[in-house]
Amino acid sequence: MKKITIKEIAKLARVSVGTVDRVLHNRGEVAELTKQLVLKIAKEGNYSTNVFARNLKLNKVYNLAVILPNDNEYWEMLNAGIKQAAAEYESLGMQLSFFTFNRHNKNSFITKSNQAIKSMPDGVIMAPLLEEETKGICIQLNRQNIPFVFVDSNLADVCPLTFIGQDTRKSGYLAAKLLNYGFPQGHSAFIVKLTDFDSINKTNAERIEGFRKYYTDHNFDSELVKEITERDEEIAIKNLIKNGSTAHFFSPNSRAYQIADLLAVNSSQHKCRVIGYDLIRKNLDCLENGSIDFIIHQNPRMQGNLSIQAFYKHLILKEGVEPIQKLPLDIITKENVELE
Repeated sequence: MKKITIKEIAKLARVSVGTVDRVLHNRGEVAELTKQLVLKIAKEGNYSTNVFARNLKLNKVYNLAVILPNDNEYWEMLNAGIKQAAAEYESLGMQLSFFTFNRHNKNSFITKSNQAIKSMPDGVIMAPLLEEETKGICIQLNRQNIPFVFVDSNLADVCPLTFIGQDTRKSGYLAAKLLNYGFPQGHSAFIVKLTDFDSINKTNAERIEGFRKYYTDHNFDSELVKEITERDEEIAIKNLIKNGSTAHFFSPNSRAYQIADLLAVNSSQHKCRVIGYDLIRKNLDCLENGSIDFIIHQNPRMQGNLSIQAFYKHLILKEGVEPIQKLPLDIITKENVELE
């Protein structure tokens, strides 16, 4: 008779793997009804705790290094997802060390990454924001047989244990599609970049590439798309409104609210569509008041949670992990934002 796994128990009971582990090993507080349901499913499925008993007997501790920024709500949510999931697996010996870097500083990323490698972790969670620098770090990790997981964006020819996140180019393509609904000849659009970081940010560059590809695939005039920097964004918006013309705006990052705020200051009845990323508080406010039309939600908490689950499967269960775990391109509007 095939024995049920802890993951299957969690799915049937609709709880986390960590909750199942606490029930099976009588650790921590779990609601009585949940406890009884888990035990019932485990018994009926002929569950065996041999794998976990062996790990506990050896007192094995798995140290995971997290190399991520933490300077805005998006990264805070991703880090929170990692912490939450790791807490559920703590009884199995999974521990975290954070090597938080300044994402506007290449040297900060390199320094923190090297510190993480020197700590000899059992695994690494990182976002390949800086392509060339990340490749160098991954070479070191591979030499030392340290598995690593990518979140937020992927990097070709590097072979992480798994990538968890959206297809960045497709998300940019989707953004252009949304801004051009109802305009069969294409509509003018501004891509608003940050002067200090977007030029070296791999994720944002791929989104912009996808955005432009939509115009190319539909034979729209390439001159309809213009890139502006944060410092001349306000001038561009004022000139558009002064001349009575409109343009749509694409923010390849989480700062779409800045565009919405400028439009609101310069015109109370602007007809510009605005799209950006991430359900941070300021973007949510703009969605609700109608000054942002669409937000592409990356679900950073889920990314963090799935990264821990990947190491749980790889390090503890000794199971294979899907090399790519694509998350859906969730489109959030004023009408469905309350569902999140």
